[in-house]
Amino acid sequence: MRFEFIAGALCLDFANTIHDFRAEDHEEELHAISDVLQWAKEAKLLSPADYDRLATHYRRNHCEADAALAKGTVIRDLLLSIFAGIANGRSVSSQRLSELNSALAQAPALLHVHKYSRRFETGWTSAADGLQQVLFPILASAVELLGSDRLGRIRECASADCTWLFVDESRNRSRRWCDMSSCGNRMKARRHYKKSKAAG
Repeated sequence: MRFEFIAGALCLDFANTIHDFRAEDHEEELHAISDVLQWAKEAKLLSPADYDRLATHYRRNHCEADAALAKGTVIRDLLLSIFAGIANGRSVSSQRLSELNSALAQAPALLHVHKYSRRFETGWTSAADGLQQVLFPILASAVELLGSDRLGRIRECASADCTWLFVDESRNRSRRWCDMSSCGNRMKARRHYKKSKAAG
C-alpha cells in the first residue's frame, strides 16, 4: 500500500495526504487524479473494476482529470483546515461550515434501509459517479465526526515535523503521535540524543 490509514476516521486519513502542511517544503501525496483514485482504492471506496474504469476515463479526458484533482485537493484542504483547527482548540468558522455544506450539496446521495434478521439499518450511498463517488463517503465521514462525541478526541501529531491528524481512542486520551512506530520513535530518539548531548 502507498498510503497510510491510521487516523481512525476516513476524512482525517484523506486530510493526511499532505505532510507537514505548515512548512514551505510540505510533501504533497496527491499530484494527479490517479493518486486520488489510488487512495480511494486503498481506502476500499472503489472496487478494482471501478478504479480501472475511472482511471481509464480520466486518462482520456485530461481537462476533467485536472478539474477533478483540483476539486479533490480543495476538499482535502477544507477538511484539513476544519479538523486541524479543532485539534488546536479553535472553533469551526461559519465560512468553513458553509464551504462544507456546499461540498455536500454537490455530492448527491441516496438513503437506503436494509433488514438484518430482526433489526433495520439505514445508510447513505453515493448517487454520483466519478470523483463524487469518492468524495461522498469522505464528506459523510466528516459530518459523522463533527456530530459525534469523538470530536473532542481529535489530535494533531506532536512530532515537530508532522501535522497528521487522528482520533485519540486511547483509554486515558494520552496518544500523542500519529504513529508510534514512526513519529513517536523518532521524537523519542531526538529527546534521547539531546539529553545525551547535554550530559556530555
